[in-house]
Amino acid sequence: PLPCEAGSYSSATNNDEPSDCTPCPAGSSCTAGSTAPSACPAGSAAPSDRSPACEQCEAGSYQNGTGSTTCVACALGQLCPVGASLELPAACEPGTYSNMTDGDGLPDCFRCPVGSSCPGGAAPPTPCAAGTFAMAERPACEKCHGGTYQNETGATSCRDCLPGHYCAEGAAAPLPCDGGSYSTATDNDEPSDCSEASPGYFAVTGSTQQTPCAKGTFTAAGGHSECIPCPSGTYQSEAGSTDCHDCEKGQYCTTGAAAPLPCRAGTFSNATGLAAPDSCTACPAGHACTTGSVEPTPCRAGSVALGLGNTVCGLCAAGYSQDQPAKETCTRCKPGSFCLEGSSLELGPPCDPGTYANATDDDGDPDCFDCPVGSSCAGGAAEPVACSPGTVAASAGQITCASCAPGTFSGAGSGSCDECAIGTYTANPGMGECMGCPHPLSSERGSATCSVCKAGYYLQGSADPAAIFEKPTDHCKPCPPRADCSVPGTTLEALGVPPGLWRASNLTTELHECIASDHCSGSVLAAEAERSRRLSASAFVLEYGSGSGDTLVSLGDTAAAEAHGEGCNVGHSGPRCEWCKSQSGYFDRAQRGCVDCPVASMRLFNLAGVVLAVAATGALFYLAITRVAIFGRAGARTAHRLTHIEVRVGFQPKLKVLISFYQIAGTLGPVYGVRLHDDFTRWMEIMDAISFDFLGLTYPDACIGSMRDRLLLSALWPYIAFLMLAVAIACHSLTELLLSGRADNLRRDLVRATQSRLIYWAILVAYLVLPSVSRSIFKARLCESYDINVFTGARRSFLVADLDVLCSDDDPVFRSLGAIFWALFGVWPVLAPLTFLALLLSIRPAVRAKRISPLARACRFLWRDYDADFLFWEVFDLARKLFLASLVLFIDQEYGSSKMLRLVVATVVSALFLAALALARPFKRSDDLYLACVANLLLTCCFCLGTVIQLCGEDNDQCYQLVGLNDARRASEFVIGLTAAMLVASLTIIILKAVTAVTAPTLRLVATGRAPILELPSGCHFHGFISHAWGTGQDQTHTVVRQLQLLMPGVRIWLDVDNLSNLASLESCVADSAAVLVFLSAGYFKSGNCRRELYAAMEQGKPLVVVREGNEEKGGGSAADFRAECAAYCSDAAAGVAEAVFARELIVWLRAHEFQRESLKQIAHQLLAASPSFARPAGVHQLAPGLFIPGELGCMRFEVPVHLLVCEANAGAPRFATQLQQAVDEDELMAPRSTWEQHTPFTPRAGRGARRARALLLQDGRAALAALPDLASLSCRLPSRGSAVSTAGHRRSTAAAAAAA
Repeated sequence: PLPCEAGSYSSATNNDEPSDCTPCPAGSSCTAGSTAPSACPAGSAAPSDRSPACEQCEAGSYQNGTGSTTCVACALGQLCPVGASLELPAACEPGTYSNMTDGDGLPDCFRCPVGSSCPGGAAPPTPCAAGTFAMAERPACEKCHGGTYQNETGATSCRDCLPGHYCAEGAAAPLPCDGGSYSTATDNDEPSDCSEASPGYFAVTGSTQQTPCAKGTFTAAGGHSECIPCPSGTYQSEAGSTDCHDCEKGQYCTTGAAAPLPCRAGTFSNATGLAAPDSCTACPAGHACTTGSVEPTPCRAGSVALGLGNTVCGLCAAGYSQDQPAKETCTRCKPGSFCLEGSSLELGPPCDPGTYANATDDDGDPDCFDCPVGSSCAGGAAEPVACSPGTVAASAGQITCASCAPGTFSGAGSGSCDECAIGTYTANPGMGECMGCPHPLSSERGSATCSVCKAGYYLQGSADPAAIFEKPTDHCKPCPPRADCSVPGTTLEALGVPPGLWRASNLTTELHECIASDHCSGSVLAAEAERSRRLSASAFVLEYGSGSGDTLVSLGDTAAAEAHGEGCNVGHSGPRCEWCKSQSGYFDRAQRGCVDCPVASMRLFNLAGVVLAVAATGALFYLAITRVAIFGRAGARTAHRLTHIEVRVGFQPKLKVLISFYQIAGTLGPVYGVRLHDDFTRWMEIMDAISFDFLGLTYPDACIGSMRDRLLLSALWPYIAFLMLAVAIACHSLTELLLSGRADNLRRDLVRATQSRLIYWAILVAYLVLPSVSRSIFKARLCESYDINVFTGARRSFLVADLDVLCSDDDPVFRSLGAIFWALFGVWPVLAPLTFLALLLSIRPAVRAKRISPLARACRFLWRDYDADFLFWEVFDLARKLFLASLVLFIDQEYGSSKMLRLVVATVVSALFLAALALARPFKRSDDLYLACVANLLLTCCFCLGTVIQLCGEDNDQCYQLVGLNDARRASEFVIGLTAAMLVASLTIIILKAVTAVTAPTLRLVATGRAPILELPSGCHFHGFISHAWGTGQDQTHTVVRQLQLLMPGVRIWLDVDNLSNLASLESCVADSAAVLVFLSAGYFKSGNCRRELYAAMEQGKPLVVVREGNEEKGGGSAADFRAECAAYCSDAAAGVAEAVFARELIVWLRAHEFQRESLKQIAHQLLAASPSFARPAGVHQLAPGLFIPGELGCMRFEVPVHLLVCEANAGAPRFATQLQQAVDEDELMAPRSTWEQHTPFTPRAGRGARRARALLLQDGRAALAALPDLASLSCRLPSRGSAVSTAGHRRSTAAAAAAA
């Protein structure tokens, strides 16, 4: 054989020519005859293929890897010889550096360049940093010497320091001399080399010379960076000074003054060191001060200076003189004398009385003139004297002045008297001014006394003017709030009442806002006003004080007219103008006035329509709830869904809470007197509709007739409605009996069919209408009182429901209403709750024993929503509702609607009931409890806000001061918001519950994915009859029924505690069921009643669904045990009992959740098989695939081997594991064969492992879980992670495994 050529290789043994050899790849070498390529070692390379040998790296390059195709160039300053596999550093001396590699591969060393440092070795040159330099060939850079600096890098020398600066050794920049020093040198190397500034000079930072201080500044010592201003009171007029001079007299100096400033004219100063112009003293009276004065100059005789701060003295005017210096004022010349301007003396000639000397002519003698009007002249040298206030001189030349008469006044020098203005008076002659009337009186123009009340006050009663003036506050009273007393002299009878307000009498000060009426005209009296017999006050005799003694004044018809309380528009009368004079009209609060009564037939037609609509709605709802498939399959499915929702949601307790809330909240106005804002009238009408007062909603009370008729009709209409309902129920039951053919004992069956229904509907009707009927009854006692006479304190109370009736025993109508009230009070608010209590007492044993009798079922509306321990809670709640909606009216019957006591009591009662509700927790469902708590909390808030509205009333200022709200509207908004919140909360809970009910897991058909239709056979009312032994199976049968009702909403299972009324009717109850569910537990066949039920089912051919209890501790046993018991006690029965019961494999009742669902599915499957819907071929086909529950565990396939770890301490675990393994193999659910192992020892532990053990160690379908060890505290120790994973997978398939077992 010939070798492969160099540069190629081959490992084959069948090559027949050189081309069969493979070329050697680049980076490798192949010698002749190579069988494989050899990678180039480090330091060599093969740049191309077919290389017989690798080439060494040339000098100046290297290669540190193997199998390379090229070499890498050596870095600058590194040494790489021939064949180098790495770079070697160069070895240059300090002061030199290596920069390149020449052809021989050895790096050359060069001198370090100037301005750089070279430490040697392979390090490159480093430029010198700022503050250093290098001349040449330096291994390190040198620092700049002191007095020099260098601010650049790579420098070869340093620079001289700048003037005004210093440079330390190694300085990168010159530093300025500190403030207060300077320098002209350029070689300073420290701060002390700078010279200190001299006193009187300063130097800023970095100065080259010192600067003298400016005028007004100084420095007392050296080293200052700035000069100090001269303090106030000193100055300095020269530059470069070391101190300041004190300011001189008559001058002042401010801070930093360069020269003193003189005191202003009118001031002076004899002190030094003044700091401000205000420091100069004002020139005293009688003196003058020029600018810069040191002392004041006194005025000479004949001149004066008035006041302070005069700059010059003024001459005395003509007619005045001053004979002394330094005086402030001149002296008037004596009467009859004369004085020239600047005179220091006076001259005086004589004149006759009634004349005076007024001027001096050229000869020096004064002329005499007549005394002017308004003055008197005594003659001689006396000048005219102006008349004093209160006197006048009507003509010229008067010697004396005359006094003004009472009621007039005059000022000084008057020629006539003026009348006193309104509100003033003069009681005596000669008064110079009118005196103001004492508070709170006023007067007419020119009055000599004050006998009327001023604006803002009114005169209460009649009295002598002198008595009024003597004791004004006893007769004049402040104007009542919102009344009009703007005109002085207002009396009580003429008190102004603005439109929109009303008062009960012209002798009262109480003004009431017409909240519901737009027909309050105020003070305007209607000429054609018609007096009502109840509003007449013709017999009033008023008694009040006159000041000097008590007198009796008979007002007669005038008082009667005033007490009538007019001030209403035509056609309106009564309190707040809310009573209609027309017999064919009534007051409508929505229309805010009187409207005609509607046609009775139309109103009755509306009432009938409402009743029929309610009846039709109730009938449809009843048909849907009772699952009558009147619309075929779709109707049945809809009924099934509605029943499911009703069971899940629980509408009854929520509607009861909601209705109770609105029935109480709707009484805020009529019972508690809380008048909400007009904008919310519609909402209050909606709440009032929930009171179920159908009579009041369809026809106005005032149009029905007298108050007596209205009272009787409002109390009796529920009885009429119930009688009509009873007739309808009886007719319905009779029709059912006749159509069913069961008319053997028609009377007895009819009584049985209608009795329970009548009781139920009677309770329901009474519950709904009791608050509204009670409130209607209390209309006979609900009064509103008004003040009609401030003198006697007399008041009139009107019946709110009939303003034509006075709340007084003197009124025969009111007396007759009282008798009717107490009779109806005993029938409704007393007898109805007591009846409810008696019914609950009678059914209490049956409810507690869970044996629901027909009476208990009929009364379920009262107790079904509460726990058994709180059976009487409905009566307690009804008493609370009655108290808040009506009985609270007993509190202060006359004034209660206008006071806050009822609201306070209602708030306390609601709060206490809320606390009791939260502590007792009487409801079965938590959502009902929460809704009830929310309702009572909101109700408490409503009463609190009602108190706020009462506090605010009609006074917005008081509302803001006490509460913080601008008006009562905001509180009304809160009340409406709370009532709306209750509706929102109720709807939210109902909707959420309904959605939850719709989406809740229920049994569905595998074939269709839908819930099965629960159709009943003809003549049957129950889908199943459950037969069980009371001693051992009662608890579990209850669980079976409740769980079936949850999984199949609408299913009806006959259970003794719910449906048994008479043991003698067991056979008929079995006949009324489509199938019989037999629950086998210990003692079942021993019980005679159980055997009766079983025999009846066999005789009637009812399908049997047999379930056995699997837990021996709970009365369970095996099929063999029950077969033996049957043989022992069923000897008296016809043959075939054991075959009928044990014909098919028994359904085992299991308690674990997933296994219990499997048991329930098997029970439901057999119950559905007895339904007509699934007896047909199509139904059989749908039911055959089985049932499923959405979200349940299903079958799964194992793709890998699964190991079950079995504990020896559990005797049933190995057996179950073996059966599970067989079931898996038979169903071919897993490809490989699963195994199970026994591991010891067994280690108990708690926690997550306990739950895992509960999932693994399961019964096999014949051994009860209770027979196993305590699975809650034991688990197996898992040896590996893989085992734990398989355990989790097995837990997911336990349901399928149990079903297979």
